[in-house]
Amino acid sequence: MTTRASHSAILIVLLAILASCAQKTASTPETTPAPTASAPAAPTGQPAAPEQRPAERSGPAPQAVSAGPPAAQTTATAPQSLDDFADEPALKDIFFDPGRADVGRNGMKMMKDNVRWILEIPGALVLVEGHTDYKGSREENIAMGERRAKAVVSFLLKEGVPDTRLYTVSLGSDHPVCPEKTNACAAKNRRVHFRVKKQ
Repeated sequence: MTTRASHSAILIVLLAILASCAQKTASTPETTPAPTASAPAAPTGQPAAPEQRPAERSGPAPQAVSAGPPAAQTTATAPQSLDDFADEPALKDIFFDPGRADVGRNGMKMMKDNVRWILEIPGALVLVEGHTDYKGSREENIAMGERRAKAVVSFLLKEGVPDTRLYTVSLGSDHPVCPEKTNACAAKNRRVHFRVKKQ
């Protein structure tokens, strides 16, 4: 009888311990990482005529780019002014077909050359500007310019450019290199342009 009573007491104690562990596990909140989204890509075209660049620029503040999970986010502080960046002739513009926001076959070679230059100048910060033609509303054009800039940044990151050196800004149709309302001018304005700040 005594043995049975002691076994029962031990069993009750074990059940109480297991129940308390189960309650602690159930009351611990689970944390899940926030979902991230990325835009899909498609082919692009490039006009043959060279572009003329505007002398001055102003617009929305550039955004620091980050890639990957939260631990890999950039530590660079976004620059306060676009005036800190200057045109760099070695970095060539990337052109886009109407309504497209990704680097296609025609832009790949230019992008490879741009990557090579950026990696050879490790102290340079790069501002990636997204531009559009005059067609569409200002809001649509700002959104398209942002998608183009992010597609180019995605390419740069895949090629090994550190995210701490990259910033994006969308200027939409506010800074055309060709002001005429023609298809030829529109093709020159659908672009991503690079500017550099050397430290």
